[in-house]
Amino acid sequence: MQVAVEIFHLTKAYDGVTAVEDLSLSVPSGCLFGFLGPNSAGKSTTLGCLTGVLDPSGGEVKLLGQPMGRDAVANKRHIGVMPETLALFDALYAQEFLAFHGRMFGLAEADVRRRVGELLEVLELDSEGRKPLAEFSAGMRKRVAFAAAILHTPDILFLDEPFESIDPAGVAVMKQWLRTIVAQGRTVFMTSHVLDTVERLCDRVAIIRSPGRLVWEGDISSLATGNSIDAGGHACPTLEELYLHVAGKRFTRETSMEWV
Repeated sequence: MQVAVEIFHLTKAYDGVTAVEDLSLSVPSGCLFGFLGPNSAGKSTTLGCLTGVLDPSGGEVKLLGQPMGRDAVANKRHIGVMPETLALFDALYAQEFLAFHGRMFGLAEADVRRRVGELLEVLELDSEGRKPLAEFSAGMRKRVAFAAAILHTPDILFLDEPFESIDPAGVAVMKQWLRTIVAQGRTVFMTSHVLDTVERLCDRVAIIRSPGRLVWEGDISSLATGNSIDAGGHACPTLEELYLHVAGKRFTRETSMEWV
């Protein structure tokens, strides 16, 4: 089985504060992988290390068998990234931004024009053609970022909270494309707090707790057929139950806030 993403004892610290500690993971090719955890658990930091945006403090990352640090530029040609903090050029129109992105990845000009046109139409961005990205709504900006991430047909697609602010019709299109991507043998590595969507969409998940420590990893496909997953002797019939069990139940203390 070919492995798309390998993480070996990854550690990342900022000014002495550890954000990710001794994280090891292996993600097979052709997998739709969910990377879950509470706020500030280290998910975005991990994605930053996987995509070459951040340098690890320790450990190693390999993409498609190649160490990220050895030739990061070559590795980045094989990945698409949709960060939570969208990296858009606000002064550009959507068509200009996507065309620039395609050229940066070396697509032929005819392919750039065709793919950009198709993405703008399907994601209903063509009607916003003469509006700079700075004037787009949060959901429309997400659509542009998603289009940029998939434009060059990456082997590995990294998505940080891809469905946040997207309307249901847009989410449906994105999920359909993600299933197509993995059916072609490519890999999706995504974070999300929408556990129902992750349960229906992902093949495998990893759950971490602060500071970026792995607490559970495995196949969740059995949940779709009504079976439970055993987590340390605890039967979990849903991903939410599994997540709360291994990541720690929070906000459960009784309070006297009658006004709520």
